[in-house]
Amino acid sequence: MKKLKEQLRPLSMKEKIEYLIEYYSFHVIGVIVVLCFLAMGFNTFANQQKELLSIHIVKDNIIDDQAKELRNELEKGLLDHNKKKLSVQAINTSDIPNNSEAVLKLQKLAAEIAAKEVDVLLVDKEVFQQFNEDGNLYDLSNFHVFDDWKVRKYPSVKDPETITGIDVSKVPYLSSIVTKGEPLLLVVMANTERLDGVKEFGDLLDD
Repeated sequence: MKKLKEQLRPLSMKEKIEYLIEYYSFHVIGVIVVLCFLAMGFNTFANQQKELLSIHIVKDNIIDDQAKELRNELEKGLLDHNKKKLSVQAINTSDIPNNSEAVLKLQKLAAEIAAKEVDVLLVDKEVFQQFNEDGNLYDLSNFHVFDDWKVRKYPSVKDPETITGIDVSKVPYLSSIVTKGEPLLLVVMANTERLDGVKEFGDLLDD
């Protein structure tokens, strides 16, 4: 600092300013670059879409296009701004014996459930029985929106007082994925951390 003062002493004010600008230019540029990266990172984080709900359709004869169509319909009723997103995926269980991709999807689903990344399943009766026996389903009687539904409700194998499945095959929103004559059951994973999103989904289906 003393050396810098000595260098500046004989210079005029204009020359001092020019010298300081030149002397500190690389430092200033470095600081500006760092600030720009910090601002960009904060902006990306602030505008990152939050997932409201992750829904998987696991049943016979379901295709990805049906899942996309359902997601589009649900987004209209559930998402009120662009900071939320909705995930709807399909796993066709009729493909599993002969389709390695379907097997991988099922394995991925198991991993996602363990990681608390899956909230709602829409399943046929056979798939429901498998999940129900595992005892990993949430008690749907905690969602009072379903109290007055005049549809069949399925109890837990381990506790008949606990409702773990609800027939939603008559719900208009879900008509595009219903196989005629077969029940479509809604279940919620017991380890879900997005109960508010599940409640919003239930309220939408009740409209």
